[in-house]
Amino acid sequence: MKRYKILIVEDAESILLAIQDYLRSWFDVYTAVSYARAMEIITTKRKEGIILDLIISDINLPDKNGFELIKKAKSLLPEIKTALITSYDINEYMEYIQKEEIDQVISKHSQLNLLDIKIMALKLLTNDIFGIQKYFESIKVYYPTETKPQENPGDGEVFSITIKSGADRVFWMDHITDFMIRQKHVSEAMIRLVLDEVTSNALVRSAKYPDGTYKYQVRVEEKDMLIPDEEVILKEEDYFILQYGFSGDWIIIATIDPQGTLRKKEILYRLKRHIEINNHTGVPFGFTDTHGRGIFLLREHLSSLVFNIFTNHKTEVLCMYHTRKEIPYKNISIFEIDDEYDY
Repeated sequence: MKRYKILIVEDAESILLAIQDYLRSWFDVYTAVSYARAMEIITTKRKEGIILDLIISDINLPDKNGFELIKKAKSLLPEIKTALITSYDINEYMEYIQKEEIDQVISKHSQLNLLDIKIMALKLLTNDIFGIQKYFESIKVYYPTETKPQENPGDGEVFSITIKSGADRVFWMDHITDFMIRQKHVSEAMIRLVLDEVTSNALVRSAKYPDGTYKYQVRVEEKDMLIPDEEVILKEEDYFILQYGFSGDWIIIATIDPQGTLRKKEILYRLKRHIEINNHTGVPFGFTDTHGRGIFLLREHLSSLVFNIFTNHKTEVLCMYHTRKEIPYKNISIFEIDDEYDY
């Protein structure tokens, strides 16, 4: 595999060394403790004919901030991938994330997850973005055509179900909810919220005709409203996969649809509307939105939420919940491959 070149910019030496030591097995790693030093490395390497592939920068640097660094780096290296790390609430930076088109933001609150950084870097650089196995290397995923060893998954297993209709969706939502309550003693409300949001997205919101109109719901433009069909029976090309299982204290729920119509810009837009407070009303701008709130609620309730999108071909939504560990600040994890990429 190609040895990608990564620049880590972090003024906390212990964190910088930890990231460098961990990533050097897979990448050529350069380090800097300030904006000035980072720009010196970028320009020097560029003159030497060495092009950096990825910058991972802390938001708060001693001279300038990470947003300024990434903006300047992109002006010199338009193809470079970018990521930010912060010990603060990522929601506070949503406007900048949108404006500067930051690829990823990782929280280092309480404990920096080095595995998350490695996975993020490999996904950004290789475009190999799909699969729950990237986060749980030893997990066994059984796909719909495979024979399953028992009725429900055991520890370290994920089962996959093909959903063909709204009735299928309701049946499996009930089944998975009951299973997770019995197996992992989790809140019924939380599991149902997750299942309802990810399956409704895959069932009625993802499938569109070539002109952009929805197959199984109607958009009321003047109200920014989506009204789904009462009884949805999917065409074969719109069947999607629902996955469920667990690994230790982690609960895993995922959907894979064959459309790829979800967009990073739309996800960030909806998150921003439900985070920013309208000073005139005292509530979020998205409070009255008829859709989009589910994405915000998923991120608030889950330990980790990952969107993997291959434009016009495939969308995978990974929902991971740790039953014993509170994770107050969550990553922004949206990976999007362009339609022209030969995956």
